[in-house]
Amino acid sequence: MYNKIVLLTRKNFFYKNFKLSDSFSNRIYLVFFHLCFILITLKNKEIKKDDQQAIFDFFFKQIELNCRELGYSDTMVNKKMKDLIKLFYVILIQCGKWKRLQIDKKNDLLLLFFSNSSPNKILTANLTNYFDKFTFFIEDISLNSITKGVINFVYKE
Repeated sequence: MYNKIVLLTRKNFFYKNFKLSDSFSNRIYLVFFHLCFILITLKNKEIKKDDQQAIFDFFFKQIELNCRELGYSDTMVNKKMKDLIKLFYVILIQCGKWKRLQIDKKNDLLLLFFSNSSPNKILTANLTNYFDKFTFFIEDISLNSITKGVINFVYKE
């Protein structure tokens, strides 16, 4: 599942069409939004909490390894991971409200995270449209597909 989500965040349209800068922070935001929507869906499909925790732990272990590969020191990795976990929970809480939000509120939410690279509301609306479609897609596939990482989401504008 981790690899599939990372592949989703590497799609060219995020950086070419949506004009997001290809930076570590934007990739992390994209990973977090995808993961949050998946975890929310898993919770709604009544997956065991231990399984949800295992997914969370695996994702953050991989992110920690990526930080180390980037050359961060142990002290810096620990600080970075603490900050990333806090950020993840902020995004998770907001994603939990996603379906109840009006489009302008969804756009505003995404502007909070992607404002440095996509200040244009039209581009943010495209990102909102993407996540709306992703949430519908992830809700419609089987629990088994999600847990096995068979997430073959194709975005069409």
